[in-house]
Amino acid sequence: MTVTDVSVSQQFDLDWILHPIASPEFFGAHWEKRPLLIERGNVDYFAGIPGLDSVDDLITSTCGGDPRTSGDVRIIRNDQKGNSSELAPRLHGNGTPDIQDIYRAYQEGYSIVVNGIHLRSAAVANLSRNLEGNLHHRVGVNMYLTPQRGQGFAPHVDTHDVFILQLHGVKHWHVGKPSKGLPLAGAERESFEFLDYSEFTLNPGDALYLPRGFPHEAVTSRSSSLHLTVGIHAYRWADFMTEAIAVAADDSVTFREALPPGFLDEPFEAGRISDVLESFVAAIQNGPLAERAKARLGDKLFRDVKAVGSRHFRSLDSIGGLNLDSLVFRTPSFFCKVRSNSSEARIDFSTNFVSGPPHLESALNFIAEYHQFTVRDIPEVLSAQEKIDLVSRLVSEGLLQIQP
Repeated sequence: MTVTDVSVSQQFDLDWILHPIASPEFFGAHWEKRPLLIERGNVDYFAGIPGLDSVDDLITSTCGGDPRTSGDVRIIRNDQKGNSSELAPRLHGNGTPDIQDIYRAYQEGYSIVVNGIHLRSAAVANLSRNLEGNLHHRVGVNMYLTPQRGQGFAPHVDTHDVFILQLHGVKHWHVGKPSKGLPLAGAERESFEFLDYSEFTLNPGDALYLPRGFPHEAVTSRSSSLHLTVGIHAYRWADFMTEAIAVAADDSVTFREALPPGFLDEPFEAGRISDVLESFVAAIQNGPLAERAKARLGDKLFRDVKAVGSRHFRSLDSIGGLNLDSLVFRTPSFFCKVRSNSSEARIDFSTNFVSGPPHLESALNFIAEYHQFTVRDIPEVLSAQEKIDLVSRLVSEGLLQIQP
C-alpha cells in the first residue's frame, strides 16, 4: 500500500512557535521552569496570522457561543503613575462594539484587548488546535493592541502558561520571579513582589514563553504594539486526581458514603481515612480507572470550541462522487484520537466523534495517523464499499475533506 502524501504542512504548531529551538530542549529547560525568549530577526515570520490590518474586523466580527458581552473586548490603561483604568465598550443595538468609540480610546492611550481570537479567526483556531494536539492541554488566544508609550495591565500574575507572539511593533517585557511555583486558579489575586525583574524586548516575529506564576508587565515606547497571547491552560495532576476520584465514586459505594454526622466537631478516624485511600490506590493501580480518568479529560479537550476552517461545503457537495481513487485529507489542525473497547471503535475530533463496530479500529487509526490519502489506501480490513461509506461519514461529520 502506498499512501499518496503524508507531508502536509505542520505550520502553526509548537515547533513553528519554538523555531529554531527544538521542542526537547524547550521541555527540558523551560516548560514550567523559566521564561524563554526566541529572537528570529524575521519580521514576516507571523505573516499567516491576522495582523494590525485585521484588528478592526476581529473586534467587530461575530463568533459562536453566548451572546456578545462587554468582556469580549476590553479597553484598559495603566498610566505612568501606576493608576489603572478600564472603559466599558459601547455596544450597538445588535451587540457589536462601537468601533469609533474604540478608536477614540486608543488615541487616548488605552490598550485594546480582543479575547477569544481562536473563535474569530480560522488561522488562529488552527494554531490553537495544533497546540492542543501537541500538548493535550486546552489552548485559548487573546489579542493585545497597545498604542505607543502605553501600558495595558499593571504588573500581574497569570495562572496559566503563555506564549507571546509579537506581530507588530516593539514591546518591552519586565518579568519578575515567582513567589509561588505553578500557582492554581485564584492566585492571581494574591500579593507578590515586583522589585527585581528581567527585561525582554520583542520585535515582530519574536516570541516569549512565560510559565505560570511569573509576575510580569509590558510597555511600549516609540511604536505601537500588537501581540497574541497564546494561553496554555494545563491539565494538572490535581485535575487528573479529581477525575479519577469521580470515576472511583461512580464504581464503588465506599467513596459515596457520607462523612460521619458531626464530622466538623471531631477529628477523623485515622484508620478510616487509610482504608479509603487504600481502596482508591488499589482501584487506580489494578484496573482501567486511570485510563477512564484520562478519557474524561480528553472529552473536555475535544469539547473546546474553535473557529471552523474553510471550503467544507465544497466537500459536502462532492460526497456523491466519492470512489476508491478519491483523494481526501484532514487539516493538520484537526487533532483526533481513536478509542476502542469490546463493543465499539470511535474517533474523537473537534467537538464531534464518529463510532462504529470494533473492526473499524485499524481503519480509524490509519485515518488518525495520516493527513492525506486515497480511499483505497485505508487498510483492507474493510471492503471497498465499507471504505467509501466510512469516508463519506467522516466527510459528513466534518473530519475529512475531499480534494477537488
